[in-house]
Amino acid sequence: SMVNPGWGRMSGTLMPWGDGDYHNWTELLHLFNLTFTYCEVPLDENVKRVVLFVLYLLIFVVGLVENLLVIWVNWQHRAGRNLINLYVLNMAVADLGVLLSLPVWMLEVTLDYRWLWGSFLCHFTHYFYFTNMYASIFLLTALSVDRYVSLTGTSTFWCQHQHRGRRLLCAGLWLVAGLIPFLEVTHMKLVNSSDPVCVFLAPFETYDEWALAASLVATVVGFLVPFPIIAICNILTARHVRRCKPESRRHQLVVYAYVGAFLLSWLPFHVMLTLLTLEGSHIFLHCHVAQVLYFFYEIIDCFTLLHCVVNPLLYNFLSKGFRARLASAVVKYIPKEQIRARGRDASSSSSTQHSIIITKDAGGPN
Repeated sequence: SMVNPGWGRMSGTLMPWGDGDYHNWTELLHLFNLTFTYCEVPLDENVKRVVLFVLYLLIFVVGLVENLLVIWVNWQHRAGRNLINLYVLNMAVADLGVLLSLPVWMLEVTLDYRWLWGSFLCHFTHYFYFTNMYASIFLLTALSVDRYVSLTGTSTFWCQHQHRGRRLLCAGLWLVAGLIPFLEVTHMKLVNSSDPVCVFLAPFETYDEWALAASLVATVVGFLVPFPIIAICNILTARHVRRCKPESRRHQLVVYAYVGAFLLSWLPFHVMLTLLTLEGSHIFLHCHVAQVLYFFYEIIDCFTLLHCVVNPLLYNFLSKGFRARLASAVVKYIPKEQIRARGRDASSSSSTQHSIIITKDAGGPN
């Protein structure tokens, strides 16, 4: 089938109907398939499904391990003085929520986009995915701003109220992230044609308006607003670090990597989403170009999930403090007999030095 109901996961707005007098799903489905009958591009849907399944599986396994470790370590140190970790902990929870929806998308791809889990899960799975996706983006934005303000001390008020302020801000961001998806999720429908599919299906009379609105909200709220904030705050942070510690080039590069990772994860997707949403009603692409874009849309969408793998690396595993806390946490679960045996095998000096390093690093904030 040329119709790809999986488009509904990131934005179900990608059903390229034109204006017309259509009365039901069958007529629209027929129109869409008929349109591309005269515009064949030799693209293999079976190969795409295999690629998507492998990508989903790799992202799911690696991201699951990383984010569970981040949550475990930061939860044990949640009472520490460094409440910046509150953002990191919440961000890991949000990324974990995105990852937990992947088995559904993997099965949907394997089943050629047939939806076998009923109407409730059609709505809830998309709502759960969108809420955690927006929460991750919002928390990352708040982390970038807070880190710059805390580092430079530009706000006396925030420095005095940062403990309560961070908790309230995180709660507020989760609330907003939970409200935004309703615009799109309310129009997710379980359509029983030849096979049941879960798709975005707004009223026919106002479909173009709803599609454009949902796409604009996703792009504006998910990229156009947060990216400039993330970029500006991190660039200012890097410059501040360079002025205070000119020798810390590694830290500057890591801060710039925060910006680059967000840009690479989200820019290609939002460019493609905008083109495909406007195609047919506001701009006109050659049918071959449009078909290629629709074909690769899901693969580009899949690459946005890489933020669930990259975030734990950039914001946790590159930190010496986090690695020390992780090592300290792991050591607690190693039987003391094994520790003593390893200690006897190692030299006295190296063993003593290792203990001092772990104790020293684990005791301070990240």
